[in-house]
Amino acid sequence: MVTILKRIAPYGSLSGRPYYELLALSTDESFPADIGNGSLVIEIDTGIEYRYDEENSMMIPETTGNGRTTIAGAVITLGSSPEYDGTEKTQSVTSVVLGEATLVAETDYIVYDNHQTDIGEYTLHVAGIGSYTGVLGKEWELVKGTGSVAASPDTLELTDTAGTSTLTVTGDGEVSVESSDEGVATVALEGTTVTVTPVAVGSATVTVTLAESDNYTGDTDTISVTVAEAEGGDDT
Repeated sequence: MVTILKRIAPYGSLSGRPYYELLALSTDESFPADIGNGSLVIEIDTGIEYRYDEENSMMIPETTGNGRTTIAGAVITLGSSPEYDGTEKTQSVTSVVLGEATLVAETDYIVYDNHQTDIGEYTLHVAGIGSYTGVLGKEWELVKGTGSVAASPDTLELTDTAGTSTLTVTGDGEVSVESSDEGVATVALEGTTVTVTPVAVGSATVTVTLAESDNYTGDTDTISVTVAEAEGGDDT
């Protein structure tokens, strides 16, 4: 029996072997044969036995027999949680330890289901290969991106003319500005430009706030404002 498989993009391969999803079973003896939609009728010949995993709807290394050591009970350690930025992220696996042995990636095990784009909680899988067998799941999370806002310049010394500061923003939350003393200076925001207008001699602080959103954390920055008396004139 020949298995109809489809190459899964964009990952390409695992351990140098193409990564396939089972579509159907066929008795067609001719291969490779194009069956449309980028699918091929092929034989898997990698030196490693595979079986169809119904729970994950994909072919994985055989997990029983052949005198191999099961990875059941292995401790999987993950790298830091990837942060959202709108592009695909990969959760890294820093180590897989079975008893006293530290297994070698691509030789003793492969990792799959560790690629995502959207924020959420997921489960990756570690499958034993070579001298090892079995499949373990490990939960991981794609977390919010770190939102940031920074004003430049962050100090304005004014007399009778308005000053501006430009914001650099990472994130998609709402940005707002507020003056600590509108009797000294008022503030307005248009796009990424903060305009501070002097009202009277004194000092004030403009607070710039980036609100937290579904995809990014929030942040704040401040602009220190000093309004001085114009030379040869009265208080502003």
